[in-house]
Amino acid sequence: MSEINCKCKRWAVSMKACFESDKFELLYRKGVQCIPHNDYIRLKNYHHREDVLAGLIGKLLLFSSASKLSEEPWNIIEFKKTDKGKPYLSSPINQSFGLNISHQGDFVVFASSCSSQVGVDVMRINSERNNMSADEYINSMAQSASKNELVLMRTQPTDIMKMTVFYRIWCLKEAVLKATGEGIMKNLDRLDFNLNTSSRYRQGCFIKETFLKEDDVNQDQWIFEESFVDASHVVAVCRDKKMPRQCRLRDDEAKIFFSKITLETLLEGAQKINTLPDDGADAYAELMARKKKTF
Repeated sequence: MSEINCKCKRWAVSMKACFESDKFELLYRKGVQCIPHNDYIRLKNYHHREDVLAGLIGKLLLFSSASKLSEEPWNIIEFKKTDKGKPYLSSPINQSFGLNISHQGDFVVFASSCSSQVGVDVMRINSERNNMSADEYINSMAQSASKNELVLMRTQPTDIMKMTVFYRIWCLKEAVLKATGEGIMKNLDRLDFNLNTSSRYRQGCFIKETFLKEDDVNQDQWIFEESFVDASHVVAVCRDKKMPRQCRLRDDEAKIFFSKITLETLLEGAQKINTLPDDGADAYAELMARKKKTF
């Protein structure tokens, strides 16, 4: 089976690594000129520099991947949003692959699929929880979990294990809602994930045995891929089970881990479509004047 035309990619960009790069100013100044003007203006609404950078990286991931996967130049790539806010490729037309992004903590992540439905979510395992114990935090979020999920969270032996299960399930729910294009669901307890607890969930794992019930009905149309970007960031991908012939993921043994890429790599082949009169110098100054988060 030929895999030459497989469109399935998994990428992750570390914002900390971006800021620490000796080339960051030049790369940022180029980057803001490689996204549409309206998207550039929207970046100005963020209060923290990390949120601005995450927004920029997300747009660049979409444009870069769309250009590469469609084999079309950067300047004809266009995205629109559905009524529920999910971005989709509007130019070039008649493309069958799907794209999705997520960011949280230090990482912006990207997943693409040979089929149109794909969702990704990343979460940093946070041990602070606003000074709440794991049980208190889980209780405060109980409305978002099914009864079975709550039992699994609460019966873990340590706080960190309880929170790891919480973030794992949260990632899965976000991923499927993004794959369907729903984005937001009022009653998240309708989604009931059955986790394979015999598979060790830690850095280096690749778990595909998780399955979903919605309103107690099996949702067999999905495959869930669970892994880690690094030791403290968990990630989940939701994709169609049935994939076209050219897709490498038709092989049940196939695994695609998230590859860390740099901002410099992301900008390879990028074209300026939002030329700024000062070559992005003011945009960079505005970025660095914003408040800084701690990772």
